[in-house]
Amino acid sequence: MTTLSIFIAAQNGAEYPDLLKDKLGEEIEYTVATTIEDSVSKYSGQPVLLARPDFAAAILESKPPIDWIQSTWAGVTPLIEHSYKNYILTGVKNVFGSQMTEYIIGHILYHELRMEERAEQQKQKYWKAKGSGRLQDKTMGILGTGSIGIDLAHSVATLGVRVIGYNNSGASAEPFGQVFTKESIKDFLRQSDYVVGILPDLPVTTNLIDTAALKAMKKSSLLINVGRGNLIDDDALCAALNNHEIAGAILDVFKEEPLPENSALWTTKNCIVTPHVAAMSYPADIVKVFLRNLEHYMAGEPLLYQIDFEKGY
Repeated sequence: MTTLSIFIAAQNGAEYPDLLKDKLGEEIEYTVATTIEDSVSKYSGQPVLLARPDFAAAILESKPPIDWIQSTWAGVTPLIEHSYKNYILTGVKNVFGSQMTEYIIGHILYHELRMEERAEQQKQKYWKAKGSGRLQDKTMGILGTGSIGIDLAHSVATLGVRVIGYNNSGASAEPFGQVFTKESIKDFLRQSDYVVGILPDLPVTTNLIDTAALKAMKKSSLLINVGRGNLIDDDALCAALNNHEIAGAILDVFKEEPLPENSALWTTKNCIVTPHVAAMSYPADIVKVFLRNLEHYMAGEPLLYQIDFEKGY
């Protein structure tokens, strides 16, 4: 294989070289940056970047001679929003589905098994044998029918959960029993016991879950967002939770991250906040995607998982 020159820009970037050497041998030139500042100062014209989108976006300010950027994230908003687009951008597929599925099912079980309530009863030494909620025969509405949504749908279906989907086109997809669009979103929400957001950050998805959408949801429904923070109108959600219009919300992504200390989401009743941990970019997983694409790159073949800058995904 021809000698390679790769620029790695990620907080955990130091973990990548050894993983790459295991597959590519010692004939590889690489530079590692672990901060945005390092990314800008250390970059020296490498044609291939394996990088976090926000780190890569900082490098693009100089309009560098980049052929290809392999994102280490599922979301690529910083690069979509950047004006410089004279390169190929590839995303990550078939990596985050299992992590997000575990996160989502875990939080649903926490809710249905009344874990918070029972922990409080234990503290009070109070014995009350109240039944748990069940997943069997519930309906999960998944906003986003891509690879992550499909992984989640297959997994919850094995637990007896009916699955419906939402996407921009309304195109059917397995294993979703029915797929809805923006025009029919209220029907989608009315049917769903669990509403799960896995949509990209696009103008058409911004504040999709607003006051009207929340009012269409069941009072017993649970809202979970692991996609992008732009999906939800935060003020509307806080109002809906405070007014007991829905049962609860689990939020892993936000319009501003880290979530500001003065955000009402921290203290709103029945709202669980987690710091964007539903799916992490582990180097051992990302390297597999990168190496598959590197073979295509070196052979002059089309790369996998190319991002359409116009569509934003």
